[in-house]
Amino acid sequence: MFNIGGAMFGMGSNLRVGLDIGTHSIKVAVVEKVGPRFRLVKWKCHEIYTGGDRYDPEGPKKSIAVPALAKIFGELGLAPKSIKHLASCIGGLQVSAKEISSLMQTEQEMASSLLLEARKHIPLDGSETVVDYQIMGDDVKEPEKVRVLLVATTRKLYEGHQDYLREIELKPGIIDIEPLAVLNSYVIHSQLPDEGVIVFLHLGAKRTTLAVYGRRDTFFTRDLPIGGQHFTEELMRIYGLDYSEAERVKCTTGMSPNLEKSLGEGGGLGMSDRTTFEKLGDEINRSLRYYVKESGQSVFTHFVLTGGGASLIGLDSYLSNKFNLPIELYNPFNQLDSRVPIDSVNPYQMAPAIGLAIRGDL
Repeated sequence: MFNIGGAMFGMGSNLRVGLDIGTHSIKVAVVEKVGPRFRLVKWKCHEIYTGGDRYDPEGPKKSIAVPALAKIFGELGLAPKSIKHLASCIGGLQVSAKEISSLMQTEQEMASSLLLEARKHIPLDGSETVVDYQIMGDDVKEPEKVRVLLVATTRKLYEGHQDYLREIELKPGIIDIEPLAVLNSYVIHSQLPDEGVIVFLHLGAKRTTLAVYGRRDTFFTRDLPIGGQHFTEELMRIYGLDYSEAERVKCTTGMSPNLEKSLGEGGGLGMSDRTTFEKLGDEINRSLRYYVKESGQSVFTHFVLTGGGASLIGLDSYLSNKFNLPIELYNPFNQLDSRVPIDSVNPYQMAPAIGLAIRGDL
């Protein structure tokens, strides 16, 4: 559907590989096209921090991530040099995307004019940028124009991501952005509403990526500064747990475990404190209010939850009650035929990798 830089190359193999390098884990999906559908051939989710290692919110250092990548491809039986169809993704505060309307132009004219438009519409920190665009269709409000999605990131992030791949002899191929990778996995066999928009929430370790998308309405995405790590830290603070125990409690019993609170110095919740659930809800509400103001669209059909944090006990009911909307816990494996067992207790975190793997045919 969308990409920034890169192109599909090499047609010697029908296998397509999607790679999602997160701050907490690395996900890989390998698919093949069989008729009108995709078949899952191999997949793997590898947690970077194990054995009591504490999560680094800045993400794994290159000295940790590169050996982990090499190990994963070795365990999957994939020789990086032989992979001809690879798509990966980037995300975070140094990636921005915005939909605009533009007069239809030649490809050369469009590329030149939209570079100037990106500087107006996409806030980055002044660093050298990489910009790309995707035409999304006719503008229903202005028939002489087309809808265009502008995407930009810093050259430092873009080239740094490529360096990670080249370290194990992977050819970078398509580089997408995280929210669009999630959407790619969803729209391949799921229906978008004719009226209104869906709210996608991808809950990662460091942040939550919100995206709003529908058939006829403006695409919007924003990073929210709350992720799974913040829930872990809340448990550590309230119950006096160490990191590994707080992670275990979060995953098995949620944010209201039957534990005796440790109310030593810095422990417990004060009367003015807000829970991480509430802080996340406030961030979502603020973003949706902004979307309504900018787009004029206020019909949100439902939430689609993906990411490692999507399975957090109580999150779906909290969001449903707060926003009075249905919640869909999206399992991307359901979109695929499969040749391999799918035994993941948290399939939701595989959405970007699967969206990337099928990226070449959209």
